[in-house]
Amino acid sequence: MSPTHNNVKSLSNRIFRSVLTFTLIVLFVFGTVMSAIFYTTYERDAEEDLSSAAQNIATSLGDLDSQACEQALSQQFSDAFRYTLIDTDGAVLYDSVADASTMENHADRPEVREADERGRGEVSRYSSTLGTVTLYSAVKLQNGDVVRLSETRESLVAFFGGMMGPIALTLLVAIMLVFLLSQRLTSRIMQPIDALDFANPLENEIYEEMDPLLERIDDQQRQLREQNKDLARAETMRRDFSSNVSHEMKTPLQVISGYAELMRNDMVDPADRQKFAGLIYDEAQSMRALIDEVLTLSRLDETSFDGESATLIDMLEASKRVVGRLSSFAHDRGVSVEVSGDSACIAGSETLVEEMLYNLVENGIRYNHEGGSVSVSVRLELPTSAEQADDIRALPAGERGRMRAVVRVSDTGPGIPEDKQEKIFERFYRLEKSRSKETGGTGLGLAIVKHAVMYHKGSVRVESEEGKGTVFILRIPTA
Repeated sequence: MSPTHNNVKSLSNRIFRSVLTFTLIVLFVFGTVMSAIFYTTYERDAEEDLSSAAQNIATSLGDLDSQACEQALSQQFSDAFRYTLIDTDGAVLYDSVADASTMENHADRPEVREADERGRGEVSRYSSTLGTVTLYSAVKLQNGDVVRLSETRESLVAFFGGMMGPIALTLLVAIMLVFLLSQRLTSRIMQPIDALDFANPLENEIYEEMDPLLERIDDQQRQLREQNKDLARAETMRRDFSSNVSHEMKTPLQVISGYAELMRNDMVDPADRQKFAGLIYDEAQSMRALIDEVLTLSRLDETSFDGESATLIDMLEASKRVVGRLSSFAHDRGVSVEVSGDSACIAGSETLVEEMLYNLVENGIRYNHEGGSVSVSVRLELPTSAEQADDIRALPAGERGRMRAVVRVSDTGPGIPEDKQEKIFERFYRLEKSRSKETGGTGLGLAIVKHAVMYHKGSVRVESEEGKGTVFILRIPTA
């Protein structure tokens, strides 16, 4: 970053420049105004003094004739002003500065003409050559002559010119004082800013103008902390997932490897080869199911399904197709399965929907007793029931008022303890690991159900009581 850029961003430099500029402007304006007022007042007083002196002289001269007036002006009055005596024809009889005989006729001078007409006249004349202003005050005497007093003074421009030296000195002193003041002011302003505790933004005692910034920092920190927690949880889940996948695949691989080795070394009785081949096939199928479900979860985690175009899916027809695929499995387990309800269409991934339904129905069959039953019902409902409040809140705000497709998958199995009902949607979680191994479950089915429902902006909940079966309720906004 360039030095120029740093100077632009420096708060102390900005304060110094602002204070200096403001002070200089104030001093300049104040000095100009005060000088103008002083000059105007001084000139007005001078005019009054000159007019008063002219009147006093006229009174002193009284009714003297021209010769006596000339003699009195030359002998009795000081040289504070310039005195001129002018007769009735405008001829100059006497002048205290110049030779009267060489002076031109003054009959046309404004002050003389005005004095002759009104008894007194006053005027000021500016000399651009000399930069001066001459004040004239003329009074008509009793004998008809006019006595005129004049005084030459500096013009306003010349007056200001003479003030430049003191003004420059004042400005120099002001700059030095402003520099010291800005340093002190900057230090005081920056002190609470330098002491900010950004780890706890809202606990700082600082200027109220900074509150929005600190609130935004605090909000961003909360978001970052939440994101870090989410990332940490995601990383933990990833490690656990990888570990669990490795663990789950190790067992069938060991079984397959062991049985295959026995068969390769002719250590299996020919009569048992069919049995061993069946065991290897079952373990291979378990591995394939596990891999399929792991891949599905991975695609859901990476939102790979977002690239698929949404299709219109009738949940009742999809349920019937799933039950048809599981009919043989249900028959082998001695469990009856039925589907009922109404047509309810949603938009989404048909692959995910069928896998979600398949996992729920398969679990209902797998974890049931012989002679038990699984029922699937599909209905259209509005989200108005008080008992569905949690599900409504779980939906996006824009989806809460829409009609929903509600699928209930009920079974007559052993039920799920209340304290375990939230955990069953975790990956690889099993209520009874030994029993799950016996039934062939992977522990990923309900995790897929949860993620698939969320993908379709829906919700899933479980209602269960030990010994009285389980009901999974899916609610998905309709298309």
